[in-house]
Amino acid sequence: MENWQKRKIDRSLKYQTRVFSEHINELVVAKRDGKVITLDDGRKMVEFVSCSYLGLETHPALKIAVIDAIERFGVQVSVARTRVKVDLFPQLEARLNQIMHGAHTLTFNAVTPCHIAVLPLLASGTLPHFTFSKKPYFIMEKTAHATLQINRGLLQQFGDVVRIDFQDTPRIEEAFRYAASQGLTPISVSDSVGSMGGVAPVAQIVRLAHQYDGYAYIDDAHGTSIYGDYGSGYVMACLGHRLDERIIIAGSLSKAFGSHGGYIACHAAETINFIKTYGTTYAFGGPPSLPGIAACVAAADLHLDGTVAARQEKLQNVIRYFDEVFGKTEIVNRGTTMPIRGILIGNEDLAITMCKKLHDRGFATTVAMYPTVEEGHAILRCALSALHESGQIDDFYRNFRESLAEATK
Repeated sequence: MENWQKRKIDRSLKYQTRVFSEHINELVVAKRDGKVITLDDGRKMVEFVSCSYLGLETHPALKIAVIDAIERFGVQVSVARTRVKVDLFPQLEARLNQIMHGAHTLTFNAVTPCHIAVLPLLASGTLPHFTFSKKPYFIMEKTAHATLQINRGLLQQFGDVVRIDFQDTPRIEEAFRYAASQGLTPISVSDSVGSMGGVAPVAQIVRLAHQYDGYAYIDDAHGTSIYGDYGSGYVMACLGHRLDERIIIAGSLSKAFGSHGGYIACHAAETINFIKTYGTTYAFGGPPSLPGIAACVAAADLHLDGTVAARQEKLQNVIRYFDEVFGKTEIVNRGTTMPIRGILIGNEDLAITMCKKLHDRGFATTVAMYPTVEEGHAILRCALSALHESGQIDDFYRNFRESLAEATK
């Protein structure tokens, strides 16, 4: 079997070494004011790196909730929630059920523990309402987030895994059809909104799951809160705000939601109860941060009271303005509603140099390169927020053009 981890490390070592040795990664923030961060060395930067796309993490309601929780409980009640849990957890999950339009939810420390808890149960064929007797056949999006990709070895203990490009929609159907023809149960594993670009064809995946008696597990981390009524997410928006019985969603509470954690959503309470009992990271893991969960409860109320809907609209205005300002610059995701923009640089060394120059000029962005994106397709990844001001985007574009001219002369 190929040592894929070593291959990735060997191919990326030169560039990864450079971004750390030149202090382009691991910026240390000492203070924040809106989208302006002050580093521990005194430098100030307008940041385009945070995935808190709606800016909820600084909302006064979340701060008040955190202080109240600390006064009631301290910072943690350190016991698995199958034994004892504080009232914040059922409060949050009840609100998440509302946000997800009557679906049933369960919270975790992050999205990755969601994957580790649920994927083995789904693969086993024993998860209530997701049962099967035939061997599974996993259809994994080849650009899915690394926290999904790392589970390939785990899934291969149950059945074969094929990796395909989910932008090639005929290939998805071909994979489902092949599984059915071999007497296997097709299970799709993908992101909804790609962290570096692209979206999954959710409606097609649901149709194929029904047509070929399969299922789908979709990571909606980057779609949570910014799409859908009440911020229910990209998948729910695609499905008309009704969670299909063949779909499991993993959502994030740490990005646009504004706080900390992850959650699973499915259509039946019985499925959730089974995950509580047998999901390793839930049954045997420690609970999420109590201050973080308190903030989640407050953030959930903002999802339900119309605050998030207003910020969704404001975010879309920022996205449209960014595309307008950057004009003819080659941009990944241009013209879409996603708050992730990739300024295509191509060459890894040039992308690193550009990122450093922008840091020096007071703008924090992320250089994304192999293995995060394909070799030779390095980008400057820009995360947009409802809190970004038009003047900040204007200044960022001007400094980008000047930095590019300096780097390529």
